[in-house]
Amino acid sequence: MLRIATIVTAAVLAAAAVGPAPALADAGVLVPAGTAVLLRFETPVDSATTAQGTAVQFEVASDVVVDRAIAVRAATPAHGIVTAVAHPGLFGKGARVHIESVETAAVDGRPVKLSPVDVTPDTVAQIHGASRTAGSGVAGIVLIWPIGFLGGSLVHGGQVQVPAGAVVTTTVSEAAQVAVPQ
Repeated sequence: MLRIATIVTAAVLAAAAVGPAPALADAGVLVPAGTAVLLRFETPVDSATTAQGTAVQFEVASDVVVDRAIAVRAATPAHGIVTAVAHPGLFGKGARVHIESVETAAVDGRPVKLSPVDVTPDTVAQIHGASRTAGSGVAGIVLIWPIGFLGGSLVHGGQVQVPAGAVVTTTVSEAAQVAVPQ
C-alpha cells in the first residue's frame, strides 16, 4: 500500500513540475507574394469624377486559402488610396485611375499588403461588372493616312467606370506570415 501511495505521489509531483497541458497553439502559414486575392469594390470609381487622394473601400470577395488553411476570410474589409487619375486623351488614349496602398487583414488581424489596382480601358474588360464609355483609338489613324491622322488626333479615348460590386483580381505584394487557428 505504501508503495502505491509513493508511486501516485511521484506521478502527481511529476505532473505538477511539467505544468498544465499546453493549449493548442495557432499554426502559422506563409502567404507568398503573388497569391491572388479577389476584391469587390465597395466604392464606385469613375475616371470623370474620382480625384487623387480619394479613399477606395473594397471587400475580399472569396477566402484566400494557403496550405488548406484560410489566411484571409471573405467579406474582410480592404482599402486603398487613389494616387493618380489620367483623363482620356488624343488618339483614343483612355482614362486611368491608379489605386495604391491597398491593404486588408489576415485572420489573425495582421495587415496584408496587396498590389496596386489600375482601372484602365484594358483592365476594365477584366473587372467583372465594370464598363467604359466609347472611344475609338486607332480607327481614325487607319482610315486614310493624312485624313486618318488628323481625324484620329481629334478622337478622344473613353472614361472608365467601376460600380460598387464589381470584382477585380489583385495579388499579395509582400509575403505575410499568418497565424491560423487549427
